[in-house]
Amino acid sequence: MAQQPSDRGRFGDFRRGDTVTVRSLTEILATLDADSKLDELPFMPEMAACCGRSFRVYRRADKTCVEGLGMRSMRDTVFLDGLRCDGSAHGGCQRGCLFFWKEAWLEPEQGGSRKAEGGTSDAPALPTTKGDRFYCQSTELAAATRDFPPGTLRHFFHDLRTGELGLRRLTYKLWLALLNRVWRLLRGRAFFDQMTGEQKKTQRAALNLQPGELVEIKSPAEIRATLDARGRNRGLSFDPEMALHCGRRYRVAGPVRHIIAEETGKMVQLTDTVILEGVVCQGICVANCPRANFLYWREIWLKRV
Repeated sequence: MAQQPSDRGRFGDFRRGDTVTVRSLTEILATLDADSKLDELPFMPEMAACCGRSFRVYRRADKTCVEGLGMRSMRDTVFLDGLRCDGSAHGGCQRGCLFFWKEAWLEPEQGGSRKAEGGTSDAPALPTTKGDRFYCQSTELAAATRDFPPGTLRHFFHDLRTGELGLRRLTYKLWLALLNRVWRLLRGRAFFDQMTGEQKKTQRAALNLQPGELVEIKSPAEIRATLDARGRNRGLSFDPEMALHCGRRYRVAGPVRHIIAEETGKMVQLTDTVILEGVVCQGICVANCPRANFLYWREIWLKRV
């Protein structure tokens, strides 16, 4: 029988930097309902390898962005440092999402890890598809989250109380919120707004970039020349935060060829697209979202160094 949603306090128990141990697979399965969910969030086969091991809390997931819905709120959920999905049970998906961990699946470290419980094969009953679509935390995130109160800055002070923001970064966030408001009044758009272009049919460039290669991100003017009026190149958007990296150099982490679309659960094929080492979404323009998704770079936005 599935455990009922927890009655923890609003701010949860675990904080950024805490060391926790993932409970045994048996204990975690006892918290799940018939759809392998707790509070509508699935426990996935790729997470089974972490059972019995200790990790540091990376961020609280009291809020998160959800594709198609924007910012949403959650409860009793954290991210653990470096634990990303490898897609091994989901068709080799290369999104590399951070796992969401319900606090009921964790316990404070007790002076050492438990015995680890193996990998994906140890959780054969956990579903990975539903009908003709994939089934994972990403595809179920809309149901696992709630509406996020709009038009308030209280969530920043909540982040300060839970250790998600320091005073310096809080000051920056408040300044940025004010700047966005002023820009909307004067220019009708936010300071961090979607970069757009004028192309009717966007072009591709195949650089065949390999892991470890050094690249430089092109200038805003060069990137605008590759975008359509929606700010996309062949359907992939150049997100506002990506503009902060223009002119900088990074190493290629690897190509991205197929990812599961969050809104549809369908596998989407990509070409001429890579991720860069250490370059993830920092939530700068989305209310300090902690999700840290990889940013996807069309090769036409890059040049070899």
